Amino acid sequence: MPFSAIAPDDLARVGGKGQNLGALTRAGFPVPPGFCVTTAAYRHFVAGCPTFSAWLDKLDALDPDDVAGARELGAAVRDALLAVPPPPGLIAEVTAAHHELGREHAYAVRSSATAEDLPGASFAGQQDTYLNIRGDDELLAAVRRCFASLFTDRAILYRARNGFGHRHVALAVVVQRMVVPEASGILFTADPVTGHRGTLTIDAGYGLGEALVSGLVTADLYRVDRRTGALKELRVGDKQVAIRPVPGGGTVTEDVPEDRRRARVLDDAAVAALADLGARVEAHYGGVPQDLEWCLAGQQLWLVQARPITSLYPLPAPGPDDGSVHLYLSFGHAQNMIDPITPMGRDLWRAVFPFGKTRLEEIPRGTTTMVDAGSRLYLDITPVLRLAPTRRLMFRILRAVYPDVAARLATLVDRPAIQAAAKPRPAALRLALGMMWSVPFELAWLLLGARLDTQTAWADRMVAERVAEFRAAVESQHSGVARLRAARHQLTGVFQVMPKIAPRLVSGMLSLGRLRRRFADTPHAADVEALQRGLVGNVTTEMDLRVGDLADLARPYPELRAALEHVRPGELQSLRELPGGPAFVDALAAFLARFGMRGQAEIDIGRPRWADDPGLLLTSIRGMAAHGDAPGQHRRHFANLQAEAEAAASRLVAAAPALARWIVRRQVQCVRHCLGVREHPKFLFIQCFELVRSNVLAAADALVHAGRLDARGDVWFLTYDELLELAADPGAFDPRPRILARRADYDHSRHLSPPLVVTSEGEVPARPVPKDLPEGAIAGLGASAGVVEGIAHVVLDPAAQVLRAGEILVAPYTDPGWTPLFVHAAGLVCDVGGMMTHGSVIAREYGIPAVVGVGDGTKRLKSGQRLRVDGSRGIVEVLAEAAP
Repeated sequence: MPFSAIAPDDLARVGGKGQNLGALTRAGFPVPPGFCVTTAAYRHFVAGCPTFSAWLDKLDALDPDDVAGARELGAAVRDALLAVPPPPGLIAEVTAAHHELGREHAYAVRSSATAEDLPGASFAGQQDTYLNIRGDDELLAAVRRCFASLFTDRAILYRARNGFGHRHVALAVVVQRMVVPEASGILFTADPVTGHRGTLTIDAGYGLGEALVSGLVTADLYRVDRRTGALKELRVGDKQVAIRPVPGGGTVTEDVPEDRRRARVLDDAAVAALADLGARVEAHYGGVPQDLEWCLAGQQLWLVQARPITSLYPLPAPGPDDGSVHLYLSFGHAQNMIDPITPMGRDLWRAVFPFGKTRLEEIPRGTTTMVDAGSRLYLDITPVLRLAPTRRLMFRILRAVYPDVAARLATLVDRPAIQAAAKPRPAALRLALGMMWSVPFELAWLLLGARLDTQTAWADRMVAERVAEFRAAVESQHSGVARLRAARHQLTGVFQVMPKIAPRLVSGMLSLGRLRRRFADTPHAADVEALQRGLVGNVTTEMDLRVGDLADLARPYPELRAALEHVRPGELQSLRELPGGPAFVDALAAFLARFGMRGQAEIDIGRPRWADDPGLLLTSIRGMAAHGDAPGQHRRHFANLQAEAEAAASRLVAAAPALARWIVRRQVQCVRHCLGVREHPKFLFIQCFELVRSNVLAAADALVHAGRLDARGDVWFLTYDELLELAADPGAFDPRPRILARRADYDHSRHLSPPLVVTSEGEVPARPVPKDLPEGAIAGLGASAGVVEGIAHVVLDPAAQVLRAGEILVAPYTDPGWTPLFVHAAGLVCDVGGMMTHGSVIAREYGIPAVVGVGDGTKRLKSGQRLRVDGSRGIVEVLAEAAP
């Protein structure tokens, strides 16, 4: 098929590269002419290989992480295909197309897979390209080699890791007239490093682009401000070689003359022409940022490829409407959960924010506090940073609890485009002030006169009363639709408790900060950190200890432990028939009555709870019970931590000057008795969430019965208003198309890495790197002091993996669903987190060193490596690689 004949729906025939070249040709862009050898030809070719189906069976069984296996299988498949002669019909058609386009020209022969250059996966560089091909025989040989390159080891692994089946991918071949350029390179219509949509970047080198993409030269870098056309940055590279075609076919690598190596490849006019070309191509693709390959021959620019930039994180939506740049903070990072959130989960959180209201109608018109990006939620913090008093307060809090966020925001906040953002609307200010006016009085009372040893009992009572009020308000309604409406109405005001809880957390944090400053550079600095061990009243710690109790009950009974691996949710009572079973089942029932609404990624209402599927919990219990700990060892360990903390408290008071002892004693008590209630607001919310959840599932069951939903889990891919509409009238609309599309978006979003901070232009500020970072080390936030060495265990799913005693837990994040793993952890490394996020608090309470917020630790570190975790300096070092 010639490029001009390729239609928009021809992806399955010509692959991603071929389809894009066809679209660019039809749109009138300067594309060198060419044709595609279609996937029908590929299938006709591989059908001539009698062992091909057997090889595909072996590839389908390959582990996505088996690099050696992919290399061996790939080589075998390629050898088998290259032994197959091309079918006569293919020889005739390719030869005819070649002659029609011009035998006197040289051609680039390029692979174009059906899963390639797509919006969700680029597959760039996975298959082969051959340059400066001349003559019929060489052209046919290059086509055949391209067909075989669908099975390079890199292509096999890429498909396996991205969920593309080997049987469902086919390959077309692009045959394109060669341009002999003076210069060539890559153009990104958005900055591929920072994500900034307003910055266009160009890499340029001499000759063919192979020298650049192969890493043989350091290309020139041109950064252009798309709004003004100004050159923001020019970095001239050292271009020592260039690859050029030779007359007889093939290419040669030549040395670049000394005087041209450090000279600019592109002048201002060429940069401007490329920027204009990039903007026009992006506009043609509906504003989707593009990755272009270009060549410059004389004064003529040629476009030889365009594909979507798949590495960019989606922009927050809806974007700002005031013409300025806004700053967004990841809600998932703040909650230590970076998985995507179901559509209904996101919808309900938008009903909760902003805090301070009692009904949805109180949200000021035009206020967008939470926005979507990549199936996650982001908080618009621009209005807070726009006012000097709230800006100072926010930076003080962030530097104390999330210094990484503070450091990143500091690089952005003073920009004129951000400061131009509209100030908070008066209605929004009244909402915030109306909620928080009592906080200073409560804080002063806690710091100076309140009885502190009753704070846990007060918090427990407050949570129980609010949950009871919530339940009564929902259950008083007589219809399912009315209950759904009442549940959301109650949820919007659930955080009216924050003015009561916030002073307790702040008093503990302020007291801790004061003590750190007072005892800095003294022998008692470590005693200050020890105060956070075994905190009083943390409901998550209570939950963890009770999981340990369940493990104690199962440990003496091998048959019971084995049964925990396979028991299904509806079969728990069958455990009573086993030795030790009755006591275990009763204790588990009591545990689920108290904590059954919790689970992994629990801030998403669409994720299973332990009460839904205790198997998520039983895996952890079984892993803990497999170790030979003495009964009650976990409680004795916690009691020892509490004793150490109390002893440290006594030493701090004794070390203070006589006139300061009262205030030091008061500060010590604030730390011990107030910081522990940090988990109560979330515990309250998760219990209220469960009341909403039960009503949503009841409505889902009715819709399944009515034939409007295929399964009850589909309900999480509706918005709450859509559910209300269907609950009132099941025939109102067919929800299936929406559910299908949203589920596809959600599944795609699982592979995205959400940024901690992002602007409305897509810019992700770089994380500052410590100056004293040892070579090869990973930097993060030291969240729990101390140094430990041990074997790394990378855990991505706490329901499927257990930790052995003394291992270092390396995790993407932790929330209460991960807490049982902490019993055996000697240290913690987390991709995300701050000083007050879940993993940090639990690590301090357990007295284990922790470094959080390392960014990509689960990718850079491997299970079995020996690590040194320095929780004081925030550094993780690899001491030894994993044993074979």
